[in-house]
Amino acid sequence: MAENTYPKVSVIVPVYEVEQYIGQCAVSLFSQTWKNCEFIFVDDGSDDRSIDIVEKILSEDFPHLIPSVTIIHQSNSGLPKARMKGLAAAKGDYIIHVDSDDWVEPDYISHLLGKALEEDADVVYCDFFKEYPKRNKVAKEGDFTPGTGPAAVKAMHNSIIRGYMWNKLERRSLYDLPSMFVPVHGYHEDLVFQTQVLCKAGKVVHLNEPLYHYRRRRRGALTAKSLVSSHRQSAENMLMLYDALPKGGVALEACGIDILMRGGWYCASTLDFKLLRSHPEAVKVLSEMNFIHGCRVPIGKQRYTRFICRLLRGRRAIRRMIWAPEERF
Repeated sequence: MAENTYPKVSVIVPVYEVEQYIGQCAVSLFSQTWKNCEFIFVDDGSDDRSIDIVEKILSEDFPHLIPSVTIIHQSNSGLPKARMKGLAAAKGDYIIHVDSDDWVEPDYISHLLGKALEEDADVVYCDFFKEYPKRNKVAKEGDFTPGTGPAAVKAMHNSIIRGYMWNKLERRSLYDLPSMFVPVHGYHEDLVFQTQVLCKAGKVVHLNEPLYHYRRRRRGALTAKSLVSSHRQSAENMLMLYDALPKGGVALEACGIDILMRGGWYCASTLDFKLLRSHPEAVKVLSEMNFIHGCRVPIGKQRYTRFICRLLRGRRAIRRMIWAPEERF
């Protein structure tokens, strides 16, 4: 396929204090074999030299790409809002996201796009490398393709495929920005975005090839406090997503109970009953649910979550819990 031909791919890169890694990321993007790209770097209020490094590499090594690169500056607002800022500026036919501390193969875009055009697919997702300090490992995605968008959303919420933004090339038309719910926290924000995007896809295809290098950095042991905080952030994102999705729409039909279960479990596990009470519909559904086989949340955790939700609903729910026979599973 000829260079600089239709279609165009918009590459969105949120940037926040990654001066140690951004150079490798930028060089890998500017070296893509597919030339009809625009690169949108969103500086989320970095205090380091991250953007200076991008500008230096661009001006010294890739000056011919200067017209194809947009750098947006905003005060620190978090990853979800940085993504939305980049999406609002995108003009390509397809969207792909790259994390600024990772890097990609030279044919990352050309192979994903080639598969999309060959299959007439709305979304193509690929395998990737997990990069550790002294080794890498290929991570294979589940292959249920070709599948529909709702099937992909269900598969994502049940860990058959990952919810990452960066291993998926997607038609820009799937992003309905005015109606999208923007997650309030960064934890599991990718699941929130992808739930809303994938459910609109007509055809989703797997490219059985690792093209992305996902840097696994050790940032110190995960403390109990940080684990509780991340679970609460995820719970709020999930419960708010459930409330925001159109009732009777394909997303809720495909994975509504999975969204609720993850949000409910994270609330129950951290004893955040105030957040759970603020979503009474979630409490009602989870207190009456049958156990879900194949769900990312195991049966034992589902049982505990249902128990907590029945307690929150009061005496009538407790009596039912005591006297009603358990489901067999």
